Amino acid sequence: MTIGRRELLKTGAALSVGSVLASYPDAAKAASGQTIDLPGADELVPANMPKGFSKSEMERRWKKLREWMKKDGFDCLVVPARPQGNADVKWISESNANWAVFPADGQPTLIFRGGDDGASVEENSPVKFDVRVSRFNRSRVIIDRLKELGMERARIGVGNLSGQMRNDEGGVSYITMTNLKEALPKAKFESAVQLLMKVKLERGPEEIEVLRIASRVSELAVRAIVEAGGPGVPQRDVWFHVFKTLLDASGEEPQRVSIRSGDEGNTAGGRPLDEPFVAGQICSQELSCHVLGYASQVNHTMCIGSPAPANWESAFKYVVEIFHALVDYAKPGVSFQEYGEFYRKKVEDRGEGYWGVVFHTGGASGDGPRMGPTRPDENGDLVVKPGMVFTIKPRFVIEGVESPSAQFGDPVLITETGAERLGRRKPELITIGV
Repeated sequence: MTIGRRELLKTGAALSVGSVLASYPDAAKAASGQTIDLPGADELVPANMPKGFSKSEMERRWKKLREWMKKDGFDCLVVPARPQGNADVKWISESNANWAVFPADGQPTLIFRGGDDGASVEENSPVKFDVRVSRFNRSRVIIDRLKELGMERARIGVGNLSGQMRNDEGGVSYITMTNLKEALPKAKFESAVQLLMKVKLERGPEEIEVLRIASRVSELAVRAIVEAGGPGVPQRDVWFHVFKTLLDASGEEPQRVSIRSGDEGNTAGGRPLDEPFVAGQICSQELSCHVLGYASQVNHTMCIGSPAPANWESAFKYVVEIFHALVDYAKPGVSFQEYGEFYRKKVEDRGEGYWGVVFHTGGASGDGPRMGPTRPDENGDLVVKPGMVFTIKPRFVIEGVESPSAQFGDPVLITETGAERLGRRKPELITIGV
């Protein structure tokens, strides 16, 4: 069964997901009767979620973006929506526009495929855009706007053109770029991918507050697994319970609900699975809600029933020790490559580790690097700086268990002096269904 985002976000979305969950009645019956302490969890309801970003926040973003454009020598940016997450256009406009044209001086333009979305932005946005609608030939609208701005000889940065993380060749249509170059033959078009990625990493106060709330909401998913899971319970039932828990808390479709028993959480692909939880297996997850479209991932491996693997407790306690060491090490000025090597050394002091993603950027979907010791393509020259928000999610092999590893992950905010953990749950050993 496929649930579209638009359907979930309409009025009564919680009821619609509830009706889906109701088709798996054993979910409620299988509740373990257990829970975990989450201070302030009762406050996490849609009525208490932030309603939107302010005019001053949007003006802060525009000012910062123009400063970066000046530093990099761009006269204008042409920014497309990205299929894997509309992070760039969202950050510029807090809209679902298909394209943004953002000049170093002058009013930005948003181009929509449908008129209703564009009209909503004109009516509700705290800042003013030039809004245009084109169902088909969007390059024609982009060209017209670039000419109106006098960009015939400009240096124009293009989002998602090349060098995009996890998609090095980008995703801009060949036809679109050909049309732009033919219409403005004396303009210079270059990739602005790195600019658009890095300019967002040091968050403003309103973004930080949203990510702080998102971190707390995401933790509800851990509690939901504890409450609904146990030996023999279908993972599908627990998935729907977690999905509905996050939706009911924030009022938005979750960004990531990927749960698996007996393997790494990401192998579930964010889907509900028809596999049962098996006693003695370790459950791994990637869990993140959306608050104003922003997400912060949490991770907390737990044991399903008994008997637990012989080395489970020691492995989990050590991965928590590594997590705290990484929080302490997260000081402004440390390069992420150095940070990753520090993690590697901590793991190798005791055994083997997982060298993929250890630092997962918080923010809009599809945004930001996912870094670790063996990911120089995404670590790049990035340095820890105040205002960054990312999940620290170390893993440590459980001796005698093929998969998954022990893992504890939680978002942190980088301050002038170090890192502040945003989650509130205890990094405790959890066994469910006993």
